[in-house]
Amino acid sequence: MQSITSSQPVSSPIEIKGTASLKNGQILFGKVNKVFLNQTAEVQIGHQKMVATLDIPLRTGEKYWFQVQHPIEGGVVLKALDSPSLNVSGLKGTAAQLIAHLGIKPEPAATRLSEYLLTNRLPITKETFQSALQWIKAADAAEVGLPVIKTMFIQQLPFVKAVFDALYTQSKSEPFHKLLSGFKQQLQDGGAVTKTASKLMGVLDSLHIAKQNQLQQNGLQKLVTIWLNSDSTPEMKSGAFSLLQKTGFVPKGMTESVFMESLIDGAEVRYGFPKNSAIDKLHQGFQLLSEAKGGAFAKVEEIEIAINRILSSHDHEKEKLPIVIHSMQRKNISAEKLSPLAFHFLQNAFAEATAKKAIGGKTEVNDLIGYLNKDTEQVDESRGKVAELLFRSLNKLPEAQYARINEKLVLSHGLEEEFQTIDFTNGPSVAHQLKEMTKILGLQLEHALINLPGDDMADFPKDLETLKPLLLKLLNEQIPASIKEMAEQILNRITAQQILSQENGPIQNLLLTLPLNLGSIQTDLTLQWSGRKTKEGKIDPDYCRVLFYLELERLEETVIDMQVQNRIIKVTVINGHGAILEEAAGQYLDILRENLGKMDYRLSGVSFVNPVNEKERDLKVNRLPFLEAGSYSGVDIRI
Repeated sequence: MQSITSSQPVSSPIEIKGTASLKNGQILFGKVNKVFLNQTAEVQIGHQKMVATLDIPLRTGEKYWFQVQHPIEGGVVLKALDSPSLNVSGLKGTAAQLIAHLGIKPEPAATRLSEYLLTNRLPITKETFQSALQWIKAADAAEVGLPVIKTMFIQQLPFVKAVFDALYTQSKSEPFHKLLSGFKQQLQDGGAVTKTASKLMGVLDSLHIAKQNQLQQNGLQKLVTIWLNSDSTPEMKSGAFSLLQKTGFVPKGMTESVFMESLIDGAEVRYGFPKNSAIDKLHQGFQLLSEAKGGAFAKVEEIEIAINRILSSHDHEKEKLPIVIHSMQRKNISAEKLSPLAFHFLQNAFAEATAKKAIGGKTEVNDLIGYLNKDTEQVDESRGKVAELLFRSLNKLPEAQYARINEKLVLSHGLEEEFQTIDFTNGPSVAHQLKEMTKILGLQLEHALINLPGDDMADFPKDLETLKPLLLKLLNEQIPASIKEMAEQILNRITAQQILSQENGPIQNLLLTLPLNLGSIQTDLTLQWSGRKTKEGKIDPDYCRVLFYLELERLEETVIDMQVQNRIIKVTVINGHGAILEEAAGQYLDILRENLGKMDYRLSGVSFVNPVNEKERDLKVNRLPFLEAGSYSGVDIRI
């Protein structure tokens, strides 16, 4: 090997793109541009040029392999490597030489990796090459894995598998909300029944992870529950029962009292219910009332004793009966007087079923719905009609205005529970909701650990009840492989957001992807923010760039690029329906300009463009443009 000792560079320190300096052991491919009389030469590696002192003569115009040795004052020692006996012919020949220098077994994956590293002028050592090769071969999509390797070099991230896995999962671009919804469904199906799994269900519920079909699955349950919930107001109860009539679940025109009577009359022919279940208790109660209606009891006290016996067998010893029972006749008891007792039994049954559901047991609510209406086809039809009513109300369709006031209250209540409600016209409200969601995801876990006071841990358990720490805990438990795999994917997505949200000198980057419900549509909101800090270490409000990515139901993929330069704001909306959006937004631009002026910002313009040119297409495809900026090198950001 021959040594070349570098002196001061021609224009800038020799630097591989994305690294602050050359590292010991890196292998570089360079060209000798000029040889000078004083045994020095101009050596070019990539786009970087440097003046090097030659220990041995090298030829002008020839290319050599160099390996970085330990740095010395004022420069870096480069050793020219002996070239193997290979014919160098373009990129493939150079890649073959690199593999030979590294002592790596020639194979298609190694060739592809070496070609990619050379093309992108990324630093190469034997250790990093072997690690990258192992990760790429294990990945199911090399075309996704290679750019991840580049990102790790450019951002100077730890070159470890955990970082690669996190960024690789992020780069595959599978919608975050679909991952969360699928994970919730697997937990619901009973694949994992640990306490941690139950807590995860609660966290996912707080994120309002829901698919459209969940309205159809849960809508009828919501109506029945509101109707039978003892905490519901009389107005809500009547509204829910009215909607049950509209959907056909309860025959139209049948009053609540008559419906109760029909259940009492049908109690004698029902059988086969699980012993001691909520539905079994309900059936026993209706049978008792059926017997009372037929005059089977001589005294009111006998009915009271029988009712209490049924209730006490289900831990309801302290349950008090309605006062109406004491005014009943001893014989020929009318259905009108029995209906309140029937409704009382029904409320108790649903309260018990709901309580069992809350603690993670098998829910009996659907079985109770089946008890109320034996016609399975009618029940399925009613589910569809309930979902339709909810969607109409949600989307404020004209048909929804014909609903009664009490019905609208019920529909609104059901939607508030099912869908996240963010008022996008209220900036502080949106900011608060986004902050709350970042906490729920566990994005602030490490920050909380670092800043945890030594003498005050009272609030820290709250940070452990968020998504990331619960996923970490679940992965250490005995769970099915399918749930483990999905938990790892979600964990990687959260970790990737944390990795890519970092300080780089005075530059601050932030990446945030959150599941979002827009009406009946579930999507992801991805936000990228890049800006600089003031000398005091605070965010500089005069300069930044904000990118929003949103998949909308009809407008489809939408990118909003907002650039702030010296408090002058330029907004570009990239969407395939640019002309339509521009026409629709015209009436709001003056309002936007006025409100920005109140905050001491000036709007230079809003443009709506279709993603037709290469730059705009790249912005849509590559959702991490600031990653290509490399590390901070002492130049203030100017966007």
